[in-house]
Amino acid sequence: MLCRHALSSLFVLSLLSGCASTSGAATSEATTSGPTASTAPFRVERSGQGRPVVFIPGLASSGEVWRETVAHLGGQYDAHVLTLAGFAGQPALPGPFFETQRRAVAEYLREQGLEKPILVGHSLGGVLALAVAADVPERVGGVVVVDSLPFLPAAMSPGATVESSRPYADQLRTQLRTWPVAQRNELQRQTLRRYITDASRQDVAFRWGNQSDTETVALAMYELMTTDLRPELPRIRAPTLVLGSWIALKGQVPRETVEAVYKGQYATLSTARVVMHDTARHFIMWDDPAGFFRELDGFLGVHAPVARVEPRQ
Repeated sequence: MLCRHALSSLFVLSLLSGCASTSGAATSEATTSGPTASTAPFRVERSGQGRPVVFIPGLASSGEVWRETVAHLGGQYDAHVLTLAGFAGQPALPGPFFETQRRAVAEYLREQGLEKPILVGHSLGGVLALAVAADVPERVGGVVVVDSLPFLPAAMSPGATVESSRPYADQLRTQLRTWPVAQRNELQRQTLRRYITDASRQDVAFRWGNQSDTETVALAMYELMTTDLRPELPRIRAPTLVLGSWIALKGQVPRETVEAVYKGQYATLSTARVVMHDTARHFIMWDDPAGFFRELDGFLGVHAPVARVEPRQ
């Protein structure tokens, strides 16, 4: 078990630090597809050709957090970049949040006729990717989880359950709803400094976070903290890459301890491989793009090799 104080900080910050993005389009040729109405569960930017890869951002993040990743792929994959409702300026929807999103993503895969897509999710997006892979295992060809766990409270206390986590989750939800704006902003600034190294990205993250709907963020946090996907992991058939980060806890918790938490939570997912990053903070794809691209390219090269396809009509 991690040091309770350090893990408590990691637990909260890993949720709150999801409010980040970069500006600009995913690629110069990106097109909007899928749900676009104001009542849609998410917005999609689609670009490229080939094996489909669906990118899901974290809490309060814009899909533009994947801009450099999509650019790196060079149009050789059919990239679907989501921005979830209520985050980064997208219109909010009534709750529930998590169940709505997991159903909507699974339905999107079916409606678009995507052939064994790879799901790539960061933070909350990683949990959502796992949920979809468990719900429709026959449709998913691979999963890449970027710094997330199937049940966050169990990292703080191995014996945690959904019910035992509700009081803490409810307290955080209430705080987000009732704290003065200045207090929320200060917490967000502290969070981003700890979880993103580049100061300019911290500033952009702060701006996008403030464009997210407070009620949606509070609800999403509550539901994420009271959702335990560990019993569902054995249903996942797809190969899974889990990229973990520990550097934000350096000096407080040993690397080996954090790695053990990750491996323990994914123990029932036989297809999972856990890789810990030694320099990147929570936004691994931003903090260590070369390392992230190397791992992603390796995974895609084995499980989603580039194929020549006819252009979409």
